[in-house]
Amino acid sequence: MTRQQKLLMRMAIAIHERLHSKTTHDKSVALPTAAWQQCETLNHKLRKATQHGWSLAANRLNHDLRSAVERLRIEIAELDHKLRPSVREGRNASVADIYADLIALHDEFEDVAFNRRAHTLSVTTEAIELDGVYLGPFEIRLDWTDLPEGHPNNYRVIAVDANPAAANDSVTHPHVQDEAVCEGDGHQPIRKALEQGRLLDFFLIVANLLRTYNSGSPFVSLSDWHGAECADCGGTVCDDERWTCEKCETTVCGECYYNCPGCDGTFCNECVTRSEGCDENHCSGCMKECSRCDAELCQGCLNDNERCSDCHDQELEEEAEEMEDDGSGHRRDDAGAPLQPNRLGQVAVPA
Repeated sequence: MTRQQKLLMRMAIAIHERLHSKTTHDKSVALPTAAWQQCETLNHKLRKATQHGWSLAANRLNHDLRSAVERLRIEIAELDHKLRPSVREGRNASVADIYADLIALHDEFEDVAFNRRAHTLSVTTEAIELDGVYLGPFEIRLDWTDLPEGHPNNYRVIAVDANPAAANDSVTHPHVQDEAVCEGDGHQPIRKALEQGRLLDFFLIVANLLRTYNSGSPFVSLSDWHGAECADCGGTVCDDERWTCEKCETTVCGECYYNCPGCDGTFCNECVTRSEGCDENHCSGCMKECSRCDAELCQGCLNDNERCSDCHDQELEEEAEEMEDDGSGHRRDDAGAPLQPNRLGQVAVPA
């Protein structure tokens, strides 16, 4: 037996002992409060977007909520599994089975690494490309400390040559966020493979998930991988700087969006008009025309008679011209004849 084979045999024995350990595990559980709170927050934002008619934002929030609900469902399923009495289905792997899997991993993957003291076993996939988007190779690192529990958090998927989504750099694969993979239908097969110590099956299932794209449940879709385009400046927009025009529903970046001071709404450059009175941009709903000159102004730039300041001043001047003061305060009618004051015909009698 070569030195490498001896190392693999020792690794197989250590994993087998952990797999069949009779050590009493901590049965205390932590409720998935964080996942639940995230669902509540996204649901509140979705309800607000729907009420305001922000359909583009509502669609994105609906997608994020579905992903959050899926993560919550997985955590609840694992919680239920942990609370139930442990029931083993099928035969657990023997030392020979585990050793054979470790040998087979070297045939299936270009790079296999293990650390018996750190209780880790990892493989690295080939460089993965989906629909023309290069994602690079991924390291699947298993911590076999809690192998009998089939826990979903005892392995990580690490991007070796990361090309994260422009909108969210924690997403390195459409189905991987923060080094955790969305297992979908693969959840139960992965858990069973871990519980029974079928290491080769586990790594193959996860690797195949990484080679597959499900357009129905990505963290970030491949079509948006390089970011959305700002409708005004044409730059790439990530989630933190992404705004949606409430009128035309186009995407604008944080440098290009306009906040209407009249209604506090968010709009793109094409959907706002500069008020000639205050020189500020307003949406069409907050703009009105002067009833005399048809100039477009915001509500704050019109008087009670819906006149702009220029038209208001001009009206005052016209009224003043109609009042020709002859020294006695008489006012002439339209024909030019002076209007007689009150008490016409009365003569002052000296005392």
